Amino acid sequence: MNYDVKQWIEEINALRQQVAQAQSDRDLAVDSAARWSQLYNTEAEQRRADAKLAQQTIDKLKAEIDQLKVDFAAKLDEVADISASSPELQQLQSVEALKHKLVEVLLERDRLAEALKAEREAHAQTRQSLTTALGDTIDLLTKQRDTDPTEFKATPVKQDRPQPDKLPGSSHPAHLPSFKNPSLQLPPTRPAPPRL
Repeated sequence: MNYDVKQWIEEINALRQQVAQAQSDRDLAVDSAARWSQLYNTEAEQRRADAKLAQQTIDKLKAEIDQLKVDFAAKLDEVADISASSPELQQLQSVEALKHKLVEVLLERDRLAEALKAEREAHAQTRQSLTTALGDTIDLLTKQRDTDPTEFKATPVKQDRPQPDKLPGSSHPAHLPSFKNPSLQLPPTRPAPPRL
């Protein structure tokens, strides 16, 4: 009898271990199922958001396509009106004539682009020259201001002059200053171009 009790106790302990293991496995399975369910829900929400954004993009692109179709039709009508009213375009009936006209237009565009580039370069050079001249002038004025002011005073020039005549109707002789201001140095002028 003692042997049977011991055997039963061992079987009960074994069954308890099996039940504990089964409960642990069940808890792990429930946790795993909960994680998978959460991942599935998160993925489903992300897919729904992506689908909504994709639908919005599709609707926006459809609206843009419709607008482009309207604009294109309007441009076609405008081009048709221009080509109908332009005698120069009516003369261009062949592909070769169109190619020739396109080459002319491209050459004119290149010529105008070069002229614009040259004009911009000349403008930049003129601006640089004027800036340099202005800077030099400011430097000279600053140096003159900092130099002794008496250095730039006019000095009287003594000349042996005959006694001045009296002015008509006056008892005093005509009196002119006895010094001479330096004359301005003007740049030489260019001769005028010949008339045709």
